[in-house]
Amino acid sequence: MRNHNIQEDYVMAIIDNRPMYRAGIKAGVELMRPEFRFSEHDSCTDLLLDGQAAGSAYIMISVKNMSDKAIISNIKKLRLLQETSKIVLYGYQQPILNIIGFFQEKINGYLPDNFTDSELRECMTALAANRIYINMEIAIELMITPRPVRSKKKSVLTLTETKVANLLVRGLSPSRIAKEMDRKISTISTIKSNILRKTQVSNVIDLAQVMQKALKEVSI
Repeated sequence: MRNHNIQEDYVMAIIDNRPMYRAGIKAGVELMRPEFRFSEHDSCTDLLLDGQAAGSAYIMISVKNMSDKAIISNIKKLRLLQETSKIVLYGYQQPILNIIGFFQEKINGYLPDNFTDSELRECMTALAANRIYINMEIAIELMITPRPVRSKKKSVLTLTETKVANLLVRGLSPSRIAKEMDRKISTISTIKSNILRKTQVSNVIDLAQVMQKALKEVSI
């Protein structure tokens, strides 16, 4: 039964058919905001049927294996019920550039499927300040491919490269990244070289500056 005394600002709906992922998000948010209360759902349809969308200030939605059409449809349905809810998508499996269309439908943030506690914390901080949160992966993709060019082959970072780039600018060494990703150090070193080549920079400091610039451009 829903407690009507709970402030709506402290209510988060988590939509994911994987109980362990829902539990992980709850644990991460509770460390930052212990006053939060949660509702858990396997799908957007379940949330809509339960009638709890209108009382959720934050809505986290796993869009893994969900089509673009279904994602947009769900966003529109949720917006009809709660215009001010802060909607965050995570786990999108298609090209990162497609996520721009979801931001045009007024979502408030995006996280990858395997987002870290620090990324969740950054996202929640941005939302609390009424800012849009864009995961670093999107910024990198936009930096590499600002506009489609048919006559020229684009150099686009892979999902693995974007993850490594994200960790590099956070200060992790190749050996630490190799341990976290369960890869060989030589493999991570090769990936790092590919990232620097594709982004046309010579070191991680320059990479961080280019990525920060891309983020600012996306936020405008």
